[in-house]
Amino acid sequence: MIRLFAWSLLVIVVALTLSLTLGFPQDPGYLLIAFGNSAFETSIFALLVAVCVVFAALRLLWTIVSGLNPWRLVSAGRRLRARRKANAKRSTIQGLLSLVRGDNNASAKLLEKGVSEPDASSINYMALAYIANQKGEVDAALEWLSKGESAYPDAKSTIESVRAEILLQANRFEECVAVLQNLRSNSPADTNLLRLLHRVYAQLEDWDALERLLPALTKQKVMTVDALSSLADAVLLGQLRNAATNVSELQQLWKKAKASQCETPALVTEYSKLLLHAGEAEGARRALEKALKKRWDSETVLCYGKLDSGLALKQLLAAEHWQRSRPSDAALLLTLARLSLRCELWGKAREYYEARLAMQADAEAFVEYAGLMRGLGFEAEADAATRSALEAAGLNSSLPMPRSV
Repeated sequence: MIRLFAWSLLVIVVALTLSLTLGFPQDPGYLLIAFGNSAFETSIFALLVAVCVVFAALRLLWTIVSGLNPWRLVSAGRRLRARRKANAKRSTIQGLLSLVRGDNNASAKLLEKGVSEPDASSINYMALAYIANQKGEVDAALEWLSKGESAYPDAKSTIESVRAEILLQANRFEECVAVLQNLRSNSPADTNLLRLLHRVYAQLEDWDALERLLPALTKQKVMTVDALSSLADAVLLGQLRNAATNVSELQQLWKKAKASQCETPALVTEYSKLLLHAGEAEGARRALEKALKKRWDSETVLCYGKLDSGLALKQLLAAEHWQRSRPSDAALLLTLARLSLRCELWGKAREYYEARLAMQADAEAFVEYAGLMRGLGFEAEADAATRSALEAAGLNSSLPMPRSV
């Protein structure tokens, strides 16, 4: 508008100067324009004034049209959006920095301010959900995630992963499983999802689900080889315990187990105990003998000695057969002593106990030996064995005691 005023003022000044210089006030001149049957006549001064007015009007019209240029409006809109986006980004960054510093209240205010901007991001919603979860407001956290998912459908998988983490931390395992299974249908090889599924199934002790998950965990190398092996053993152990009263199911589970698992001491001993409690003593005995034949292990040998299968003599003969190749095996000697007790072979039991205690003294063996000696009428030896048991257990006292008169 200032430029328009300047141009108009210049035209008027020039027109007045020319009119005064050329003597227009005394002699305005005469102009006639004829065209066919039409004619136009005016003074030259009036023509100049008309030209100036038309020029000023055209200039004004051009200025107005330029101001209403749609491209300028589009450009202005773009600049406005960019400014808003920058403001939202600034609020988000400041909010995240406050979150890192541990100032959750300030962070929440800044992030909520960023959310109110048209160009906010899904990060705002996820960070606000994190803050709410830190405060123990699980439902509020889930609500923020739902809002973020509605605003940013493209970030659904990431937002749902955060939702699963929050549900897992809140011990809402069934809801967590539903979310993770839905995500896995679209991303079956996602290692983070597989880790979360492993954690939630383990919390639920859903051994069958973990068994189905094992191939994917192995294929995607989510865990180390040792960790996968331990997980497979834990799965089998859990399944065996769930089937504790069903002999047929126990045997079926053991049949499909890996060969290495059937030789693992912890699994073999647990399987034999479960079979025994379910009334399948013969199966328990065979399982231990088969495992020892493939892999000798002290814990398995001791479990064999404690197994009350009702076939103690048969067990004793098997153990004595093993002793021929392992005469100095401490665990086997203790097992032989216990099996001899079950067979009521007191003299043989005493020999095996004394051989074991001479090789390796421990409280449990001393207690059993003391009971045997007391039963045989050897009170002094029984008392000595009892004192030795207390010493082995670290229970001997140095306090003075009264002497019997």
